[in-house]
Amino acid sequence: MKKLAIASLLIMALFTACGKSEPVEETPAQQNEAAAETSAETPAETPTEAPAEAPAETPAESTGTKSNNSSPYDFSEGTLTKAKSTAEEIVVADDITTIASFAFRDCTDLKKVVIPDSVTSIGEYAFSGCTSLETVQFGSGVTQLGKNAFHGCTAMRSVTLPANLSQIQDNTFTDCTALVVADLPANLTTIGNYVFKGCTSLKKMVIPASVTSIGSSSFDGCEALKSVECAAGSTADNAALYPENTVIVTK
Repeated sequence: MKKLAIASLLIMALFTACGKSEPVEETPAQQNEAAAETSAETPAETPTEAPAEAPAETPAESTGTKSNNSSPYDFSEGTLTKAKSTAEEIVVADDITTIASFAFRDCTDLKKVVIPDSVTSIGEYAFSGCTSLETVQFGSGVTQLGKNAFHGCTAMRSVTLPANLSQIQDNTFTDCTALVVADLPANLTTIGNYVFKGCTSLKKMVIPASVTSIGSSSFDGCEALKSVECAAGSTADNAALYPENTVIVTK
């Protein structure tokens, strides 16, 4: 018996030395436990849903006004507050009643603006410094035009002021050096100070008899002004108002 035990020990030692120990077979319980651990370590793959298609864009309901994004200007409650500086031509919408002060100031790319009958008021410096502005089309509704409204619009050659305008405020056309013709409305009563000062290309003026007040230096520097037509004995019939070589023609 002792010899058998010794032989068994020698055989086991021989297998251990050669690295050939017999594999130990796992029991079913051990196999299930191992499978559970593997399942916990590796999350099950979740199918990826296809992205939903974006809904078709629905046009906004019409409100009678333009969106700030698509309009060449910003506006609020009927007032045009600020024009986009890169616009070359702007047609103001019929839902605008007021153009705010400085609204177009220094829009140096602007060449033409169309103002509808709905606009009644244009603020101070509204178009000042628009050095490319050539054409302004006024609607009939404008009754107020602020000071310096077109100051320094050096490309504008002619302007016809709206029929219902009664006053031209100070400096409205100062330094409009290309201005040749300015048509004044028949019911105009007041020409303010320095209105046409520095308009070196202005050649002729027709001043209606309704004008009862012409401010100081309104025609200073208008060296090309050859003639002024006005009613005899009216406020405009005064040589002191104009450059030295201007001829007054009365009717």
